[in-house]
Amino acid sequence: WYRGYRLTGKSYRGDRAMPESGFDTTFRFGAFSGSTIDYAPVGLNSLLYRYALDLSAFARRLGERAAARRWAAAAAARKRAINTYLWNARLGQYTDYDFVTGKRSHYAFITTFYPLWAGVASRAQARAVRDNLPLFERKGGLATSDYASGAQWDAPFGWAPTNWLAVAGLEAYGYRAAARRIAGKFIATVNRGFAHQGVIREKYNMDTGSAHVRITAGYTQNEIGFGWTNGVYVKMAQLLAAHTGAR
Repeated sequence: WYRGYRLTGKSYRGDRAMPESGFDTTFRFGAFSGSTIDYAPVGLNSLLYRYALDLSAFARRLGERAAARRWAAAAAARKRAINTYLWNARLGQYTDYDFVTGKRSHYAFITTFYPLWAGVASRAQARAVRDNLPLFERKGGLATSDYASGAQWDAPFGWAPTNWLAVAGLEAYGYRAAARRIAGKFIATVNRGFAHQGVIREKYNMDTGSAHVRITAGYTQNEIGFGWTNGVYVKMAQLLAAHTGAR
């Protein structure tokens, strides 16, 4: 599997780059993300941290103790790197790191919540990220960023997977009221879209809390029957049901 543990935008197996985090058009890495290869992104590195933990657990169950230790060490190294390079204390957010210029990005993006989901953040860091919810929270849930570029992975648009990872991260650090509020908003958005159109969509407009999406930069379609929206809807409904009556 992966042999490179560097804090980069790609993981490598041999000479083939393998993308992991699934984002496409946004302006977080410059116009149309034209400088993507210059950045170590928060989302990807949070995912790779969790993958390393999972692989360590798999190896332990298989009795591969050396491999388990190797993956645990890789996870620990990535956690240190995330908190060294991607934590922006001045902003109270996890932001992407331009390793060409050696500077942290100031672009507010929903992946700031990923280290909470991954379990990388300290309590103080998680609290600071929680305090920045107003940058993203809208009528329909969490927008992907606070900048309306016209691209589908920027404001005012929101997606089920990113909303779920944010909700799960907030829940994991004890911010249950915030997690439930966002889950309720997103579920209501999907419900409104279904009531008006009779379908479930790929992405939604968080400003209006509806499925009315108009993209001007990048992929313009809003696909029907998207599996991740269905799955996240179920998970959020389960979370809300589990906390009914909870304080």
